[in-house]
Amino acid sequence: MRVYGCAAEENQGAKVYMAREKLFQDLDAVLHCHPIDNAIVGNLRTAANNGMRIEFLGTTAHAGMSPWLGRSAVHAAELFAHSINLMREHVEPTARLHYVYESAGLAPNVVPDYAKIWLTVRDVDRTRVNATTEWLRQAAEGAAMATQTKCNFILYFGVYDLLPNTPLAQRMQTHLERVGVPEWTEDEQSFAKELQKNFGVEPKGMATKVVPLQNEPVLGGGTDVGDISWNVPTMGIAMPSIPSGISLHTWAATATHGMSIGKKAAVSMAKIMTATGLDILTDSDLRQAAKADFDRRTAGKPYVSPLPDDRKQPFGMPEWMTEDACREMFSGVKAD
Repeated sequence: MRVYGCAAEENQGAKVYMAREKLFQDLDAVLHCHPIDNAIVGNLRTAANNGMRIEFLGTTAHAGMSPWLGRSAVHAAELFAHSINLMREHVEPTARLHYVYESAGLAPNVVPDYAKIWLTVRDVDRTRVNATTEWLRQAAEGAAMATQTKCNFILYFGVYDLLPNTPLAQRMQTHLERVGVPEWTEDEQSFAKELQKNFGVEPKGMATKVVPLQNEPVLGGGTDVGDISWNVPTMGIAMPSIPSGISLHTWAATATHGMSIGKKAAVSMAKIMTATGLDILTDSDLRQAAKADFDRRTAGKPYVSPLPDDRKQPFGMPEWMTEDACREMFSGVKAD
C-alpha cells in the first residue's frame, strides 16, 4: 500500500505528470478523497480539458502618426477570440470554450506588438478535446495570417476525463453507509447555518445523510485524478466538510475545513478508504472485478499523456521553486 502526495489539482495538477512517468501502472487500484457538502461516493464522470496560451507578436508604431507601419497583436487576438465565438455554433453541446485576455497592449496611442489569450477547452473525452484544440490552433494561425502578425500556440497542460469503476464504487458505498456521516455538534450546525445565511443559502446546516450510489452522472469540471483512472482502477469518496449549498473554493469553505467540521470529515474519509483498501488487499474477486471493469472501459483506448513531450514542469512556475535548496543553505559558506 502506498500514499501519494499530489499537489495542485486545480492548477496543472501533479498527478498528470506522475501518470506520464507511470507511477500508478503497477497498482491494483487507487483510492482518493475530496471535501464537498455531501457524503457521497465519487461514481461519476468529469470532463477532459486542455489549457493553452496563445501569444500574438506584431509590430509597434505610433497609432496617431504612422499606424500603417504597425501590425496590431491585439487585432490578431480579437480576431482569434471572434473565431472562438463563431465555433460555438458548430461544436457539440458537451464542449466548453472559455478564455481571458492576459495581455492586450499598454496604451491606446501605441500599436501593440504583443497580446496573449489564456484559453481552456473542455469536453467529455480526450478525442473531442484534441479535435477542438486542433481547430483552435488553425484559427489562431489564421488570425495571425489575416493581421500579418505571428502566433505562438502553447498547449501547456491537459487532463483526461474521470473513469468510474463499478465494483470499487459498490464496495466503497457499503463502507460509506457503515461509517455514515459525522455527528455534528450544536455549535457546528449553528456555525454552518450562519455561513449559509451570509451566502444567501437556505440555512439547513451540515448534511446528515448518506447519498445513494449515483449512476455515473457527468460533471462539467475536470480533475487530474482522471489521468490516474485511465491507468488503474480508481474510485473516490467525499464527505461533508462545508455547509450544504456552499461552493468549494470560497472563504466559507476555508472556514469550515479549518475547524472541527473539516477534521471530522477527513477522519471519516480515511476510515472509508482504509476499509476499502483492506478489501482490495484481501479480496481477490474484488480485484479481478475492478480490473475487468477497467479493461472494458479502456479497451482500444490506451492512455497517451496530454502533456507535451517537452513540458517538464508547470507553465509559469518561477525558478525559485525548482532550485536546489542546497544553494541557499550553503550560500556564503567558505571552505577552510
